[in-house]
Amino acid sequence: MQERVRYDLMAPRPPEEGPIDLEAEVRGEGPIELDIGFGRGMSVFTRIEAAPDARVLGIEIKAKWATKVERRRARRELEGVTIWAADARSTLARSGPDGCVARVSVHFPDPWWKKRHTKRRVLQPAFLDTLARLMRPGGELFVQTDVPDRHDLYVRLAREHEAFEVLDDALADNPFGGVSNREKRAIEDGLPIHRLLARRR
Repeated sequence: MQERVRYDLMAPRPPEEGPIDLEAEVRGEGPIELDIGFGRGMSVFTRIEAAPDARVLGIEIKAKWATKVERRRARRELEGVTIWAADARSTLARSGPDGCVARVSVHFPDPWWKKRHTKRRVLQPAFLDTLARLMRPGGELFVQTDVPDRHDLYVRLAREHEAFEVLDDALADNPFGGVSNREKRAIEDGLPIHRLLARRR
């Protein structure tokens, strides 16, 4: 319990109140990319290696992982990466300006299996509304999971949302180089990974 409280106090966080200006708060000068639920952080670091001109904002709800990833970022002196411990849903709902985000990656989200936990899912219509507002025309939404039923749900949600066009719902590989820890483990274990790529209309 004491360790969790300590991480809660140490974790890097977005502004606590009011609107959030992502252009001002996210380090760097390139296009803004969101990495939502980065866990242990591999996807953040592999993505900035693949796209050094990008600005990557990683948002992770677990303060422990956000704190550890921020320490690694600081040690590496990566100026193109910003790390926040936060709930992406509420944080991005008060973020702007509209159309400022070039790409959103969501890696293996929603580890909630019981029906009563449905409201805890990240990828729901309201959150897609938020992403659609923040994303620029032509911006890319990339989602991957190793749970077939969840993949089917995400594809359906994206197809039903008027702001998104599904480009591919059966990608064989990750096209962006932002490999997450869970993705690496799934590949090592020979587990199928289901990937979705959609574009902001």
